[in-house]
Amino acid sequence: MAVLQAEAKGRERVLAAAKAAKEAAERKAKLEAEETRRAQSFVKRVTDSEANGGFNFKSLDHFFTALWRTGSGGDQQMSRVISKYVKDHGVAHATNMFRRSQEAKEEFISQEMAEIFEREGRAIQALLTRDGTSITELLKDFSMEYLAAEIEANAPHLWAALANHLTVHTSDRYFQVFTTICALISVLRSQKANNFQLVIGLFLLGSGASKREMEVLAHAGLSVSYTTIIDHVKDLSREGLEKIREVCRTCMVQLVWDNLNIAFKVAAQRLKAKSHFDSGTTSTVILVFDPSTGTTARQGTLPLDIKPARERTLPVLDWSPEDVLPSPESAAQLSSSCFWQLKRMALEHIPDVSEELKKSLGECPEINQIPLHQTLQYPLPALKEDESTLDGTFTVYTKNLKTMGMGDAELEKHGLMIDDGDLLTDSLKEKIESARRNSTAPIAGMRASVRRWGLFHGQMAGCRLTINEHWGMPNSLWPGGLWWEHNKLLKRKPLMAGWGGKKATEWKPAQELIHISLPAHIVDGFRIHCGRENLSDWAKSATVSEFEAVAKTVFDKLFSTAAINDLRARGENDITLENAILYNRDALFYVELTQAIKKGDIGRVLNVLAIWMVMMRAPKTMPRELYLANWLVNLSGKLFGFKPVDLLQEHQNFWAKIVYNAKGTNKSWKWLSMITVCIFTLRDAMRTVVLIAKALQDEKIQTYVVDRPANDHVSPVRDLIKEGAVYADSRKAFHRFTRDTRKPEKRGLDTVDTGATHEEGGQGGAAEEPEDYDPTEDDLRVDDEEFLLEPDEILASAMDMVDSALVDSDVEDQ
Repeated sequence: MAVLQAEAKGRERVLAAAKAAKEAAERKAKLEAEETRRAQSFVKRVTDSEANGGFNFKSLDHFFTALWRTGSGGDQQMSRVISKYVKDHGVAHATNMFRRSQEAKEEFISQEMAEIFEREGRAIQALLTRDGTSITELLKDFSMEYLAAEIEANAPHLWAALANHLTVHTSDRYFQVFTTICALISVLRSQKANNFQLVIGLFLLGSGASKREMEVLAHAGLSVSYTTIIDHVKDLSREGLEKIREVCRTCMVQLVWDNLNIAFKVAAQRLKAKSHFDSGTTSTVILVFDPSTGTTARQGTLPLDIKPARERTLPVLDWSPEDVLPSPESAAQLSSSCFWQLKRMALEHIPDVSEELKKSLGECPEINQIPLHQTLQYPLPALKEDESTLDGTFTVYTKNLKTMGMGDAELEKHGLMIDDGDLLTDSLKEKIESARRNSTAPIAGMRASVRRWGLFHGQMAGCRLTINEHWGMPNSLWPGGLWWEHNKLLKRKPLMAGWGGKKATEWKPAQELIHISLPAHIVDGFRIHCGRENLSDWAKSATVSEFEAVAKTVFDKLFSTAAINDLRARGENDITLENAILYNRDALFYVELTQAIKKGDIGRVLNVLAIWMVMMRAPKTMPRELYLANWLVNLSGKLFGFKPVDLLQEHQNFWAKIVYNAKGTNKSWKWLSMITVCIFTLRDAMRTVVLIAKALQDEKIQTYVVDRPANDHVSPVRDLIKEGAVYADSRKAFHRFTRDTRKPEKRGLDTVDTGATHEEGGQGGAAEEPEDYDPTEDDLRVDDEEFLLEPDEILASAMDMVDSALVDSDVEDQ
């Protein structure tokens, strides 16, 4: 009963509430109807005559026009009330008004948006029009992210309209699509508003797109036409030359050049069109970095009078043993750096090393770190001059100075100019300085030239030094030596190495072999001296102090000259082990130089070169701070971004050869001189490291074995440091480095003895040097900073590009 009563009361409350709501709605509707009636009555009075109590407006449009009018008298207080109303309720007012007519709404929006889009279209057009901006600045500053932000700021309504079409599945890089759409709108308004299309066109040209692809994209509005691209490349070349002359007028610069050899192949040969081989030269101007100020060196930093005058045909140098031998300090520094490199490679290649050990490594001790900076380079036009001769080298030197806008007066104002190049270039410039030593003119006498050979070529020489000395006996039955590791274990393509080779050893495979072989030797050394049967188990549990102790033991017993002396002090020598230790030491020197170059620590580089200077004296081998700080360049300005100056020029040659060789039968150096102004590994080898390390363990190569059978058949390698140190006491060194005090006397004609031999010739002379080695495409690909494409990928575009350029050149010549 109580439940039924409760339910009845509940229904009554619901009915009462519904009735109350209905009554409230009726009252509201009645009130709204009354308000509407009164509002309509007021509107009626707006158009009624004053005699009928109205306001005598011709129409409602006339009334509302007067109501919204500003600045035409009236009650200012009421005007402010109306303005506040529009500000607070204008959106709702317009919405309610447009509900009466969809056509009026659409017409209003169309007119307003047309005006807004017209205004924003003009803003985008102005943004993408170059005006006074050079092509160089446009390419330098171009960024899709920055351009998207600029367009969104200048055309917010257009950008918002595009953004309304985004979905949850839209890529995060939608701004690139929006930017492209806005760029298409801009070029529709004006063909001159084509900054975006020009950058895309130059990108297509550099990426190897064919002429047909460029033209299709140009018709779609995404790029400029092919002809326009070529015209802008010419403009870019002119801008580059102007920029070079500008920096040479204000800054101290250095110069690097290298030979460029190109084979011209003609399918159908004619009298004036035959297959031939041309030799030219490419050069680059580099701004000099001043380490004392941390900025670009200014003109006159090194006056010409700093360089001593050349007085003799042969250079006379005042030197002491400290200048040509490693000092105890540098030897200790090199030992510390090599020990760090050993630990680094051990932590990288020993399996299951704990994170604690990896974090404990720290940085390699610095000696003389070049401050981090970005090197600026400016390629010069290619010259059809063979720099491999004395006349050719001097012609290249003078023509480069002329291109840079430097005569004798300008060069004297500039001061000394460091010239980089390979060893041939350095030798030729030295001979020219000797022949022109009596000239006082800065250019004719080469008084401003400061020669400097490239570290990249020195790096290749050091690599070949290590490979050739430790190559071992090919086809030997006994394990040990790099031939055994390269050919027998890794089963790689045979490599021509060893001092008996008639050709220089290829650098890239030789470097790869060292970077794979040396870590394997290190891993095997840790296996021997860690005190555990399983190296992986030791690595998991080893503490930092234990790792340091084992690393020191491995370094002392398997990577040092002292270990060789200890072994040879024993009665019974283990030739195989001694050879392995000498290889470990020499290979570690090379790895240290490679890492020091990347890091930009010129002090560490000099420490290795001081040792190599001694080692390369063995038979069968080959203003300071500013000078050293610019021996390496850093184009990216990033850590570990340094590279030798001559490697930079080798990359310039590589790109020039690709672009120029791609044209097939075209023959003009005029095009190459223009395009060169515009031009701008760590491999996963764990498996091969493990393979070599396992073989070292099985054959006990790095373990002392009494009466090893191979010792009677394996030739001991030389300790090149010891061999080189003996050179200073040799007759040849005495003859070469003793100043000649004799004076010639005129005694008539000499009688020529055709049977005489040179004092240094004969059997005691040095062996014939292998032919000079030119870096290959594979060698240059080791530099992972360069963005290198396959030559075939830009074949079509280069052919079309040069065809067009040659036609234009022929027209201009006529």
